[in-house]
Amino acid sequence: MIEGRAAVPAEGTRFGALDGWRGICALLVVCFHAPVTGFAEHSPFVRNAFLFVDFFFVLSGFVIAHAFFDRLKETKAAGRFLLSRLFRVYPLHLFMLALYVAVECAIFVAKGPGEAFHGGTSIEALVVNLLMLQSLGLLDTLTWNYPSWSISAELVAYACFALVVVTVPRLMLPLCGLVVLLALPVIAAVKGHMDVSSDLGWLRCLVGFAIGVLLRRAVWHEPERAKAKRYPASWTLTEIAAVLLVFVFVSELGGTVLTVAAPLVFGLALYVFAHEGGAISRALTSRPIAFLGTISYSIYMTHAFVIDRFHNAASVAGRLVGRNMFVEAAFDRELIATPGWMGSLLLVAMIAATIFFSAVTYRFVETPGMALGRRFMAKRQSAAAADRTVAAA
Repeated sequence: MIEGRAAVPAEGTRFGALDGWRGICALLVVCFHAPVTGFAEHSPFVRNAFLFVDFFFVLSGFVIAHAFFDRLKETKAAGRFLLSRLFRVYPLHLFMLALYVAVECAIFVAKGPGEAFHGGTSIEALVVNLLMLQSLGLLDTLTWNYPSWSISAELVAYACFALVVVTVPRLMLPLCGLVVLLALPVIAAVKGHMDVSSDLGWLRCLVGFAIGVLLRRAVWHEPERAKAKRYPASWTLTEIAAVLLVFVFVSELGGTVLTVAAPLVFGLALYVFAHEGGAISRALTSRPIAFLGTISYSIYMTHAFVIDRFHNAASVAGRLVGRNMFVEAAFDRELIATPGWMGSLLLVAMIAATIFFSAVTYRFVETPGMALGRRFMAKRQSAAAADRTVAAA
């Protein structure tokens, strides 16, 4: 669940360990995108960390099913559900788009129209991003704030979830199973790997989301967590095994067609940590990691902008000292060239800057956006109640 806590106050259950994992996975995605030499360049685990987006999708299905399945089945308020989700993700998305547009306007003024608003920052792409359609294959590349493709894909999953729960809730599990069985072979056949975003990103998300729903509705049950806490040693070993499985899978298979199994691997890890029975789970609920979980959506949505500013700074520094500050790497990727350990230090600086900026956007964009959504929904509910009263009179 990229955009929110794995906390469900209405249901009385808080998945603190999953909150912590979401924060850590968000930082791993930052490391994956960071254009630096050194550790991040040579570590296969970091190079394949794009797969942790699939963890977000599985977590999203798990938590959304936990929080909203029964409630949505009873109320049939699909529109209200989708509107609440939109208020959760859109304010920060719009804010980041505005920052990117401001930068592009500055380029337009400084360098002229030939250098701005084209390619990945075209007006056409801006419209697609404003409409949250960037995962549906309308564009052949990632554009503007490129990580936001996954939020577009999440909205597709939310809509499908609401439609099924409101119309045919008994078919939820068979339909989720069908999605997994059909979609994974399609992605493998069409792309040959799981690194899809602007083309089949919506289908990638739907698979992970479906696995999360299956885990919550068919496998995981609340009493299991209370039982798990009675056997901390056994669950600590189980958690260690789950972490090792994820590490080996991402490191060794992240460049192969077997990446299509990522939602299944992350689903298993999520199931283990949803029990919160071991020592790693307790560490994941510590205050620093819990804070990362709280601001994880901001981390995910702001890190590309922060990284771009580091890239700009390197370009300026290169002109000042009269040398090229970049080197070409695999996959036509341009890295900021630094000697030895300086690359790792630069990565730490990028992570620190992202966390700082994310704390600011969480406080001044995300939180007010959520409050605005609650007020708007309350007004709609009050208006609907008043209309019913008038009709009854």
